[in-house]
Amino acid sequence: MKKIHRGGGNPDGEPLSAGRVEYLEAARQRVHRRRLRRTVILLAVLTLVTLFATGAVGASIARVKDLVDTVHIALSPAVGWPQQTGLGELTAVQPMSGSFVAMDEDACVVYSLGGTRLAGIQSGYARPALAAGKTRFVLYNRSGNELRVESRTQNLYSKTLENSIYLCAMSDTGTLAVAADSADSTARLTVYTSTMSEQLHWDMTSAQGTPVRMAFAADSRRLAVAAVTSSAGQLQANLFVLNLAQGDPVQLSSGDSVPQWLGWLNNDTVLAVYEDCAVVYGADGGERGRFDLGGGSLVSVSQDGANAALLLENGQVCTAVLLDKDLNVQYSGNVPAANQILRRGQNFYLLTDSGVECFAADGVYQWGQTLSVRPQALIAGKQLLVLCGNTVQQIAPPEQTASSAR
Repeated sequence: MKKIHRGGGNPDGEPLSAGRVEYLEAARQRVHRRRLRRTVILLAVLTLVTLFATGAVGASIARVKDLVDTVHIALSPAVGWPQQTGLGELTAVQPMSGSFVAMDEDACVVYSLGGTRLAGIQSGYARPALAAGKTRFVLYNRSGNELRVESRTQNLYSKTLENSIYLCAMSDTGTLAVAADSADSTARLTVYTSTMSEQLHWDMTSAQGTPVRMAFAADSRRLAVAAVTSSAGQLQANLFVLNLAQGDPVQLSSGDSVPQWLGWLNNDTVLAVYEDCAVVYGADGGERGRFDLGGGSLVSVSQDGANAALLLENGQVCTAVLLDKDLNVQYSGNVPAANQILRRGQNFYLLTDSGVECFAADGVYQWGQTLSVRPQALIAGKQLLVLCGNTVQQIAPPEQTASSAR
């Protein structure tokens, strides 16, 4: 049997030429590179399969789309105000990052805060409603089973459910909550990821009720749900917090008063404003603070970080109340009759039937501006925008306006 030789010789023991050795070495390198490429490709395929299986690729694509929108808005030339929206009587206005969405009974539009029209939608829904986060919103049919998830510039997803939709909520990170009718329970609350894959669902019993208000925490890890039901012929309102990681609801309260407004002051505390009081709850249960409305009727609520502002009406008198995160009163005083309050920084603004009024946080009057058309909504970003009829225009303090004129 012949001995096997390795290295710079042939099987017969004769030395190989330098060219032959170089050729064989190059061949070995080519084989090594092919094996390495196959290994890299195999690892890449396995990685992609894992990412798709866990939803990481879809989530990354969703974040890229949001980033592209942000860059597009930032680089778009500031057209400026006023702008004609083409909308009639407004039914909803929601601020988003660098933009806002407004809706009437037939259509909705999205504008950047610089005045650029980013999108327009004719939904064709019988009873359209919307809920917005920072970078996207959901437009849905309250008397049907259709919804559309929209970015600030384009449609992302359209979905038809098996049952009628009661209510939707959109988080700042694109997580969507949908409460719908169900054949097997009082209502089914489904939470979808930013790529519209189902994250969890909650079949709500008759004792738990039907959702009437929902709000995500800023980090999108918890969802507050106010639901109503009937017990012994009496209306009963239940307030829950659903931890999306665990899927187990925690009941915060139960009573005969339905929250008129629901939101999060931070990731751990929920603010519910009822007909007669405002209450702050810990996300794991228990009251953290309470404010009695004192017989006033709630007109409007505004949140600014962990602080809140209430506009109350008692007969012919309106009262503005500024509250901290524990619902301690920072300011309370009579103000002109108004239909909306907006708290931002060191000021709060009132939207009246004839214009806009600005007050400092201590209640000192700053300025006012009368408008020719009844204002319908107020948005505070880098500038103050007011929506009147089918027009959006910028509002500025008188001294700022005079300075710009010069």
